[in-house]
Amino acid sequence: MADDNELKSSFRWNELIYHGNSELDFSEKIADINHLFKGERFKTDISANYAEESSINTQLDLTGSGDVQTQVPRNTKSIAPNISYSLTEKDTLQFSFAYVEVAFDRKPNLTNAIRYSDYDNTQYSLTAVHNFSERLSANVSTSYADFKSSSNSPINPLLPTFTRAYSQGSQTLTYQMGMQYTFDEATQVSLSAGLRDTNTQTSSANQLRGLTIPGSAFSQSSSKIGHVFSANLTHAEDWGNFNLSAGQQLNPASSGTQQQSTTFGLRSKYNLTERLSTGFNANYLISESQSTLSSANTNTSRTYLTISPNLRWRWTEDIDLDLSYTYRDRSFASENQTSIGNSVQLQFSYQPQINRQVK
Repeated sequence: MADDNELKSSFRWNELIYHGNSELDFSEKIADINHLFKGERFKTDISANYAEESSINTQLDLTGSGDVQTQVPRNTKSIAPNISYSLTEKDTLQFSFAYVEVAFDRKPNLTNAIRYSDYDNTQYSLTAVHNFSERLSANVSTSYADFKSSSNSPINPLLPTFTRAYSQGSQTLTYQMGMQYTFDEATQVSLSAGLRDTNTQTSSANQLRGLTIPGSAFSQSSSKIGHVFSANLTHAEDWGNFNLSAGQQLNPASSGTQQQSTTFGLRSKYNLTERLSTGFNANYLISESQSTLSSANTNTSRTYLTISPNLRWRWTEDIDLDLSYTYRDRSFASENQTSIGNSVQLQFSYQPQINRQVK
């Protein structure tokens, strides 16, 4: 839009068609918008998202339950404004706000509807950054998050008025310190670690026509201290690049609880020629359910491994061809069962450059 600000927006329509399983067909609609302003000492960044997505595509990620029973429409709304102000040439103060709301169109035939629980999460963050030199910087941050989740689903599909009501609320205060160091133009490392203090309240009850059945209500609360950390190593040269990462944090999830996620990742790219490149991506997730209830219905702790090599050909400046293979391995802690998936994808991308500012 100008030298000091830019606007990015996108809209995607994914038409999912399943051969022999038309009940899984779905039309995904995903819209994003982002505005960035850069002043002399002041910078703002605001992003918003609206999405109608397939649960088959979303429930395996960090904010999902990891459970894919059937096609359940998932609606997401989010907004995240950020403000950064340079106090001096070496000191910067950042304030961030993030709100996300997720809702599911649950059907009565779900065998475990609690794993498709609606939730909203609000987070406030304050970060101070000090640059010791052009290569070394350190930061201190604190954040407060308020998570709320609820579901009310039929216990028996034949009795839709006989339901189970579930809710959880969590408040988390996090303190974290970190640093970033640039070894040279090609190599950069960043590290951070801290503590979180989480207070959780959980309740459940069986209801008939919206009225609680006597003796079925149960509630529990807890307080827990946990760890958060992140580590990232990036190296890029003319031949390609690679990125190593690891981290642990508390994520809002659609499983009726929050999830403590520990992740390890590798992303690499190698340029075979000017137009042909190959890559390798691998991720390992350990997700632990943070519920105060010991019921197996709320235990969605799992491990999830994905491995994906790929080949990319830049046919022209506007056209790309991507061929990739993905292997997935997922297992739940509460079930002695492993799910394995294999997929091959060929993607054709056409992105014309209208002018220097729009593509």
